[in-house]
Amino acid sequence: MRGRWVVGLMLPPALLLGVTACSSPGEQAQDAPTAVVVNDADCLSSQVLTDLGLVAAGATSDTGTPHADAPDAGRVPDDFLPVSVVVCAPGGTLQDSSGTWVALTASRREGDLDPLVAALRRPSAQRGGTCSSASVTAPSLWLVDALGRAVRPVWPTDRCGSPQEAVSVALEALEETDSEQYPVRLVIPAEPTAQR
Repeated sequence: MRGRWVVGLMLPPALLLGVTACSSPGEQAQDAPTAVVVNDADCLSSQVLTDLGLVAAGATSDTGTPHADAPDAGRVPDDFLPVSVVVCAPGGTLQDSSGTWVALTASRREGDLDPLVAALRRPSAQRGGTCSSASVTAPSLWLVDALGRAVRPVWPTDRCGSPQEAVSVALEALEETDSEQYPVRLVIPAEPTAQR
């Protein structure tokens, strides 16, 4: 921060105005609400499932088990020290005696989380330019501390509104220590068995 200020002092006033104008979206991103700390991470909360497009907004999953509401995603608190990250992502389908389900995969990753937290704290880019019409849905993340408490961080986006690649790169560098699939929504009920 200090180095940037010294360089800024040496720029002509006209350029200084341009730098200030360009940096304002980043400043606004840093003013995003701070993420709320909760007792544990939950990939099956309705807010996470809605964010991932696995259930419609306001709908509930078919699992029958109630899950606490998740807080809105926000900026990682300065005093929050994560030791792992839980990645919630669409997980294809599962089949059981009830039929075929849309599934969610929850995986836990550990390692040096500093690059991930730094990437998550980056501001989203200002929207603009030519972008493809394809939309990309980022996994939903929970950062978890040594006490099991968790926060939902905002995944910063690029100028097209897609998830910034720096977060993906930092996630890939971590070691997956656990992974599990969960049924979310029944899409094809099983055929009733014929009785003799």
